Amino acid sequence: MTERGFGALTMFENRLRKLKKEREKWAKRESITSYRIYSEDIPQIPFILDRYPNGLVLYDKSSVRFQLEEGHDERFDRIAGIVRDVFQIPDEQLFLKHRKKQKGAEQYDKFAIEGNFEWVKESNLDFRINLSDYLDTGLFLDHRITRDWIRKAAKGKSVLNLFSYTGAFSVYAASGGASKTKSVDLSKTYCDWASKNLEQNGFKRTNHQIVNADILQWVEEETKNLSRERYDLIFLDPPTFSNSKKMFEEWDVQTKHRNLLLLLLTKFLTDNGEIWFSTNFRKFKMEIADEEWNQRGYQCINKTKESIPADFRDEKIHQLFLIQPEPTS
Repeated sequence: MTERGFGALTMFENRLRKLKKEREKWAKRESITSYRIYSEDIPQIPFILDRYPNGLVLYDKSSVRFQLEEGHDERFDRIAGIVRDVFQIPDEQLFLKHRKKQKGAEQYDKFAIEGNFEWVKESNLDFRINLSDYLDTGLFLDHRITRDWIRKAAKGKSVLNLFSYTGAFSVYAASGGASKTKSVDLSKTYCDWASKNLEQNGFKRTNHQIVNADILQWVEEETKNLSRERYDLIFLDPPTFSNSKKMFEEWDVQTKHRNLLLLLLTKFLTDNGEIWFSTNFRKFKMEIADEEWNQRGYQCINKTKESIPADFRDEKIHQLFLIQPEPTS
């Protein structure tokens, strides 16, 4: 390793010690147990580090080309060693992951089959996570604030959660007093996971339905159903891209969001309902202009800035839009 490389590692260790102290103090004050610590703060150390009650997850964000270069594995080992030293944890409490571009159903692929499931608390709710077996742990930490907003907005409302993943937003909606929730996701694994999350928090399936289906196909079939339900609150956080063989058609959030949002607005939303739409596509541009929303009697509010938690320095980690009826004068 070059002298420059050693210098970057020293900078990383110093930065990590400082962040550890700051984040621990902040998390204790805010009663938060799972949070982000480091996020590519130093350009030469393109890694992300998340902390959970029983372990830390280190993501390698290096380009695939750089990951294949000679010496990269040694560098990764050194960085992992620094993390273990700073946090004084044994090897088995640090989980290493290489994040890469994924296609189709790969987003559901397992990293391992260790079965390391555990429950973590967030806002007095329980969520099942897995630090070892999947690329993601089961709880998207960057949507901590958004989940709380949904809880506050859901009282007495019927809620549709599309691309529902492990159902965290449905749990929050139910805890906020939603009259009913419906969670729809392509992955049976995540539907089962969502079911466990709801049951753990005391919410019975009679009022909180889970549907294992391709969202685009489900929406199209429901549109033909004259007796279909309408919902007071719709939340969707779709993937950037997917061409899974299980899907009715290829999904691309930039090219497909317009049709989907307008279909949800006209066919699935109640008269005074609202849509919360999130995406983590960093170059995303809303294709529906303010004028068109206004013509339909709605407004589209960009809630991104205030939705990014304090432990996330990446202001492009997601974009969030609230689509709601225009206020009457």
